Amino acid sequence: KAAADAKAKANADAKAKADADAKRKADTDKAKANADAKAKAAADAKRKADADAKERAAEEARASSAKQAAEEAAQKKAEAKQIASTAKRDFENKIKRAWDTPAGSTGKTATARVTLSDSGAVRSVIVSSSDPDMKASVEAAVRSAAPYPMPSDPEARRQAQSFTSSFTAK
Repeated sequence: KAAADAKAKANADAKAKADADAKRKADTDKAKANADAKAKAAADAKRKADADAKERAAEEARASSAKQAAEEAAQKKAEAKQIASTAKRDFENKIKRAWDTPAGSTGKTATARVTLSDSGAVRSVIVSSSDPDMKASVEAAVRSAAPYPMPSDPEARRQAQSFTSSFTAK
């Protein structure tokens, strides 16, 4: 009986040890599976974060490029406006040098609205003045000062093609 008890105890101990080993192995496998799942989730999150960061960087680069292009366009437009403004001032000075002020018209005024062609030839002149001699003299000055030197920049040339000048007889 003692031998049977010892054998039963040994079997029970062996079974308990086998169960403990199986439980330890199952816990280890479960822990390893959890660690693998966490590592995979972390790797996926990192890939997503990297992809998001790359997309943000590309978007920022596009926005920066668009902003730079807009700034360059604004700069070019401002330069064209400056060139056109200088050309118009030069046209006005050229007209005033060619203007033969009528006698007895001191203090009288006239306003000329001038439209030019691409080559600087006069397309139209509209002179406003209450004095017919002032009106005729300003129109003659505008036409005799032609052709006007047009800017080479297409936008500046377009802007310089029409201008208005005021004339006051002294």
